[in-house]
Amino acid sequence: MKTSFTFDFGKALQSQAQLRLWMVTALVLTFCTLGALYGWLSAPQIAVAVLHVVYALVVYRIQRKTTQMSEGLLFTTAILDAAWVFGWVMVTGPFGILFTPLFNFSTIGYGMRTGSRKVLRVSQGASFLFACLVPVMSPYWASHMIGWGSAILAVVIVPWYAGELTRQFKAAIEFAEQESRAKSELLARVSHELRTPLGGITHAAELLRVEAPSVRSADLSKTILNLSEHLLADINDLLDQSKLTAGKMALSPASHALEGMLEIVRASIEARAQAKGLLFQASIDPRLASQVLVDERWLSRVLINLAGNAVKFTEVGSVSLNLILLSETQTEYVIRFGVHDTGIGISATDQAKIFSPFVQAEDGKRHASEGTGLGLAISQEAVRLMGGALRVASTPGSGSHFWFDLHLEKASSAPALTPSAAPLAPQSIESAPVATGRRILLADDNATNLFLLKELLQQDGHSVVTSTSGAGALATLSHGDRFDLLLLDYNLGDMDGTQVLQIYRMGCAQPAPAFFLTADATLVTERKLSETGARGVLTKPIRIADLRRAISSETPPAARQAESEAQARATPPSSSRHAEDGVNTGKHLRAVSVMYIDPTVIQKLQSLGRSKNFLVEMLSRAKADISRSTEAITAALQHQDAGAARDAAHALKGVCLEIGALRLANVGLAIMRGDDAQLESQSARMRADLRTEAANTLAAIDRILTEQTQIAASF
Repeated sequence: MKTSFTFDFGKALQSQAQLRLWMVTALVLTFCTLGALYGWLSAPQIAVAVLHVVYALVVYRIQRKTTQMSEGLLFTTAILDAAWVFGWVMVTGPFGILFTPLFNFSTIGYGMRTGSRKVLRVSQGASFLFACLVPVMSPYWASHMIGWGSAILAVVIVPWYAGELTRQFKAAIEFAEQESRAKSELLARVSHELRTPLGGITHAAELLRVEAPSVRSADLSKTILNLSEHLLADINDLLDQSKLTAGKMALSPASHALEGMLEIVRASIEARAQAKGLLFQASIDPRLASQVLVDERWLSRVLINLAGNAVKFTEVGSVSLNLILLSETQTEYVIRFGVHDTGIGISATDQAKIFSPFVQAEDGKRHASEGTGLGLAISQEAVRLMGGALRVASTPGSGSHFWFDLHLEKASSAPALTPSAAPLAPQSIESAPVATGRRILLADDNATNLFLLKELLQQDGHSVVTSTSGAGALATLSHGDRFDLLLLDYNLGDMDGTQVLQIYRMGCAQPAPAFFLTADATLVTERKLSETGARGVLTKPIRIADLRRAISSETPPAARQAESEAQARATPPSSSRHAEDGVNTGKHLRAVSVMYIDPTVIQKLQSLGRSKNFLVEMLSRAKADISRSTEAITAALQHQDAGAARDAAHALKGVCLEIGALRLANVGLAIMRGDDAQLESQSARMRADLRTEAANTLAAIDRILTEQTQIAASF
């Protein structure tokens, strides 16, 4: 697919106008100063100088007023610049040859600033035309055609060569963009196409393990699961390396206890070491008592990778992981993280290569160890992002020592925070918490995965309703069935899971919690799913332990029922009458028109504010932002400016989510995701929906503001 560039002619003209004013001013001052000193300054020269400065100043003033310059104005100034050079050549006689480089300066400047060969050719054509007129209108240059001919040759050749360079540069950018896009698409496809069948293999192996009729069958299923884990690790390494190469990986520091993190690493490595008959030791300096601010997920992963490699390449002896305090201040530790082994060692030649992607050390006995050769490359980059440098010292036959030093800020007073994405030690199926008796809606367009996941869930005593499409899932939800949990595949064929969740939530007073299932582990999808408000994301292949932990993390049905009954008892009589009149307060897929603002969000905002006027001030600002964004979207839709409509809708969605205006946020989201054709054909309906939802949302904000005013007055 060919990439087409859209030039910002306004910025190009703005930049060119600034440079023109500076160059013309310098030229006129220099020329007039020399002319006055040597007495050859004439009236025509003064006139050209003054008019040239006026022209440069007028264009500069125009560009200062607005950056929305037209393409026609850009071409006009490109021609006029060549005309002014022609004027200087005509009034300076023999000295005109000194001004001919300005033809090239103007031509090449336009071409390079815009990247457009069209602008370059127009400027070059104007320069050549005016250069050809010089000998026709100047007797001096008519009698010196050889000199002027060489000047014309330069006017033709130099811009032509610059134009070719511009073309090649543009082609290189297009190729790079195509390569980048193809790489991203390939990674997304690889992630999805490999994870989907791998999920089926894993689920089938877990079912075989649970129902194994013999010890041998159980051992074979364990072998399949172990091989699946290795393949999944290789896929994750490829995706992580892509993120690092693109500079998309970011750290998320939080307060953690290093001793707890060390236990995670120990649990992950110790079993592997014992299986090979190796002694594995993990120690921490007792002076490291305070918690530190660190991205535990990546630090743990680096240590697991280094310790895992040590176990892999050690046949006899031991592997040790040590955290040593190098120095300490009141606010930070300087810690050395080191991994020692008594393995085969690494030659000096291989030490220079092992941190490169897809490179593995050779031990003389085997030339290709398992894995992608990305672990050390990823670890090195992660350590660099944390502020350290991964180093190695090794002698063949005598083991290896990998280490890095980090400056970690103390967080003694902060509670230990363990992000949900932090790496967990491998857990068996039996060790995962098991919840039973849940009613679950499972939606996946892959029939094999759907069948296997259903079997796994039913093994734990859950009632499972399945759907192979987004429309089917919505139809099931609209029948009024009550569910304790939704498991929605991200890619459902007819629509993605995020759309199903948004429609369901918009039409349900008490929506069930939802988890997304996806084989797409790319950063774009991860960011998109994190913004939906789902309880979490389970990446395929889904381990039964992860699935059980996700289900167990939700409120049990009995507790939820008790909570609902308590809320019902606390409901005022007027609310009860509404329910009797037909307003369904259950989990049916029915529009709830009164919930334009989520009260739980308002309560959270009220608890966050330090000043008593925080909520009032925030809602007042939100009200102004909603009005402004609504007007901008309406105007953009009327003028069929799809880009402006999407930009304004993005702003509207953001402010609505902050205050819990979910219905209006969904309207903004629909406009954001609409393509140009949809926004044009459905403009009237979208504007009507927007006006209605915005008016009701603003009225709901006014009611909350009135309540807050009354509360303040009562105090």
